[in-house]
Amino acid sequence: MIFLSNNTGSQSLHYAKGFMLFALLLVAGCKQRFPSVPSDIIPVDKMESILVDMHISDAVAEVKTMGDINEKKLTQQYYLQIYRNHGISKNDFLKSYTFYENNPVLLNKIYDDILGEMSKREARINK
Repeated sequence: MIFLSNNTGSQSLHYAKGFMLFALLLVAGCKQRFPSVPSDIIPVDKMESILVDMHISDAVAEVKTMGDINEKKLTQQYYLQIYRNHGISKNDFLKSYTFYENNPVLLNKIYDDILGEMSKREARINK
């Protein structure tokens, strides 16, 4: 970077360092910060896995029932199995989901990761 001025070389260097420090602070300030997840809340990675399973089960239930009234019942059965598979209760899930809803930065991260995972799975299926 070249500075055109009548200042001595050391003053120009001083301004350049100041500018670089300002730019570094600006970039660091833009970095997204995630709130910490309490110990009684399902961790982000596990919540992502649970939600992926739930979205897949929703699609399966919809296809199997083709809009029949039993779709809701089938979905509930799938969810109960998902809770068992992940070693959680429905209340654990609802409490955790409420926490993530109240922390949209985390919820957005979760759904960004879910969309990525679902895209990978779709790509593998379509090969």
